[in-house]
Amino acid sequence: SDGLEATVVVKNPCNFPIEFYSLDFDEQHLEEKKILRMAVGSEYQKRFFMPPRAVGGTLPPEVLEDHEAQKRRKSQQAEAKAGAEAEAEAKAMGKAMGKAAPASRTVTFYPESMVKVTRNPVSRAVLRHLGTDPSSQQRRGIVVIVHGAPRAGKTEIAAGLCQYYDAASVSIDTVVKEAMAND
Repeated sequence: SDGLEATVVVKNPCNFPIEFYSLDFDEQHLEEKKILRMAVGSEYQKRFFMPPRAVGGTLPPEVLEDHEAQKRRKSQQAEAKAGAEAEAEAKAMGKAMGKAAPASRTVTFYPESMVKVTRNPVSRAVLRHLGTDPSSQQRRGIVVIVHGAPRAGKTEIAAGLCQYYDAASVSIDTVVKEAMAND
């Protein structure tokens, strides 16, 4: 089609900055979407929680560091594969010429793969935002209250939060009934 042109006027009635963008044309958004898809994996299509970020901010450092580590691993694996293919080709060429190939072997060391990570980078970013140290025995926590109109999906949202954070769920009705029963 010939397209359509329109003028858009944006006014900010607030005393704090706002940010708006078009997802179809925002290169940063498209790159961050790829990074998140790699970081979260199969959970990407489902809802997941991330710490808030400032206007114009980037993804949490945990997610960016994990992405860089994955890129390094992939490039090291590609280099190792190329080296093995070149070695095999040289060996085959040496056999064709009647020469024995020198006995050499490339060993690639991946330090990142030896580190056991118990949570994905998004979870680590949320824990950092909440001020929770996963290695300490004494953890601080938060209380989330899900409130809303009847049949708005509060129970489903609370169950999802509990499952995601491996947390306990407490119903106000249950607490009030137990309090009344125990005076």
